[in-house]
Amino acid sequence: MSVAPGWYVDPADPQTRRYWDGEGWIGAPIPVDATPPAG
Repeated sequence: MSVAPGWYVDPADPQTRRYWDGEGWIGAPIPVDATPPAG
């Protein structure tokens, strides 16, 4: 079972979210209460 791409709480830092592309974490983390960028 795979996890769908999207913004998720960073397992290394629960105060941030990171983008999961379906295979791994990409990009810089954002604060958990911030609005994720579009796209």
